[in-house]
Amino acid sequence: MEWSTHAISGMVAGYTVTGGDWKGAAVGAVAGVIPDLDEPKSKFGKLFFFVSLPIHSLFGHRTFTHSLLFALVVGILVYPFVELWVTYACIGGILAHIIGDMLTGKVKLFYPSSKSVGISIPSLSFTLIDRITRLSLIIYVCWVIAAKLNMKL
Repeated sequence: MEWSTHAISGMVAGYTVTGGDWKGAAVGAVAGVIPDLDEPKSKFGKLFFFVSLPIHSLFGHRTFTHSLLFALVVGILVYPFVELWVTYACIGGILAHIIGDMLTGKVKLFYPSSKSVGISIPSLSFTLIDRITRLSLIIYVCWVIAAKLNMKL
């Protein structure tokens, strides 16, 4: 999926796992793009090329940073330094990214196992699935905002 879809899905995940906290949504949005550090050609990978290049060389794309192990490692690393809700939002954003990528391809969910998990789709379907997912998430976010403002659509 594209970075913007990952950021929105991470935002929704962060908001959800923190019980409706908008700070959790912001943390989740950032965490939602972190797994793409393994791809130097991604927007996030280009920004942090000094981290992205070594990760890509060591692991490749959609392997370690797209695994349950990575989500756990990030959670363990951030937990001692932040409040618990931040840890939850980080893990939620990363898991949302992984699930999104599983909708448009395969990931090494159980890394270091070489088994790939996800849906293989034709490359032409990628954009359609990404756009439908993004639009659905945007509609959900608008619905949540409207509900918070006690408005009816």
